[in-house]
Parts: sequence; structure tokens; C-alpha cells
Amino acid sequence: MIKISVVVPVYNERLMVKELHQRICDVMNRQPDPFEIIFVNDGSTDGTEEELASLAPLKVIHLERNCGQTPALDVGIREAKGDIIVLIDADFQNDPNDILPMLKKFSEGYDVVVGWRKERKDATSRLIFSKIANTMAGYFFDLSIHDFGCGLKAYRSRFIRDFYLWGQAQVFLPAVAKERGAKICEIPVRHNLRQAGSSKIPISKMMRGSFNLLSVGFFVKYLKKPLSTYYEMVRHPPYPIRSINNNEKR
Repeated sequence: MIKISVVVPVYNERLMVKELHQRICDVMNRQPDPFEIIFVNDGSTDGTEEELASLAPLKVIHLERNCGQTPALDVGIREAKGDIIVLIDADFQNDPNDILPMLKKFSEGYDVVVGWRKERKDATSRLIFSKIANTMAGYFFDLSIHDFGCGLKAYRSRFIRDFYLWGQAQVFLPAVAKERGAKICEIPVRHNLRQAGSSKIPISKMMRGSFNLLSVGFFVKYLKKPLSTYYEMVRHPPYPIRSINNNEKR
């Protein structure tokens, strides 16, 4: 029985997926629980799909077109089998080694562990915008979180699996989990410069994503049954996917 699922959205990351997969395997093999690794290929056009085909153990979900990070995470979360779901970006700005201290927090009784990029390696404009957005979100959701936007988070799956994502709603998943009774903590994690490519989330998209604060907040704060109401009102059509399991290559 799978205990932990590591979900990674990837888009045009051909030069990075092999090393990232190896690092995640090395980390997960240092802990005792059964795990799976899921890469969601978000319609890459640079040879990422071919690179992923050579990696094992790995479950690969291919979106037939580029849908964006949020749909990729949405699909990955729904496909994950683990009791704990770890989300991590593919750009190496987050260090897979930080997964282990996050997992330790679950043994201490926490249900959600949020990464805090305490020493961020980003442009000043991003840091300023992020500071404002995090302050607003923390106040709105009554959550003492410094870094809603960190790509490294871990959840008990029962708190998030049936909340379908839209826009940049994954940023506020800790608030969804809190509404369902989750115990949440935050730990500092390392933050590195990108090793290749450029950010898939420009400032303009971050600004649009901040408006999701209002819509997510409406569902998790003001509706008596926010998740069931959301499911009926905002259900989106399924994304065209192909699922390939490389685990037999262990």
C-alpha cells in the first residue's frame, strides 16, 4: 500500500527531469514508507516526454496539450494513491532533500506542512509582491503562513483530494485544508536559483492569481458546505490525459 505520493508538474524540462527524478528517488529511499513518484507532463514540446519514458520507478501522466501548472497539479493530486501527497516544482528552486523534514512533521500530528522560502533567490519585484500577497492571504484566511506561494508543500490527501483546482487556487490549498480541520505547520526550506529555463509564472499571472484569493475565500469561509457547493458549481471538464506506469522497470 502506497503511503506517500510525490507529485511533480513538468513543462519543457527535458534538461532537468532525469536529475530531479534521481534526487527524489534518493531522498524517498532514505525513509521507510512505500512511495510513488508521479510526473505530470503538461504538454511539453521539447523532448521531455521521451526523457520521462526512460525513468523508473515513475508514473507519468501526459496532458495532451499545455494546460498550465494548476491543471497539472489537479490531475496529479487526483491520480495520487498515497495517504500523504507531496507537491514540488520541477525547476530545482526547491530542494528535494527538504521533503524528509516535512514528512517528519506528520509523525508529530500535523496534516499539512508548508515550505517557507525564508531566504528567497528572486528578483526584488517578486519579493515585494509576494510579501503583500502573503500578508493579505494570511489575514484573510487567519493562517500564520509566510509563503503561500512556495511550490513545496505536503498534505494528508483526505484534506485536498476532492477540491478541484482552477486559476492559481493551489496556492490556497492550506486554507481549504484548514477549513476541513487540518492541523497546519510551516518549516523553512531552501530556495535556489533556477538551473535552466525561465519561470513559468510571470508577475502578471501572479497578480491574476491573487484575485483567486477572493473566490477561494468565498468557498472556504462563507459557505456552510464550501467543498460540496464548490464541486457542484465549479466542476471543470476533464483534461485529456495518457497515463504511463514505468514502475515495472524497477
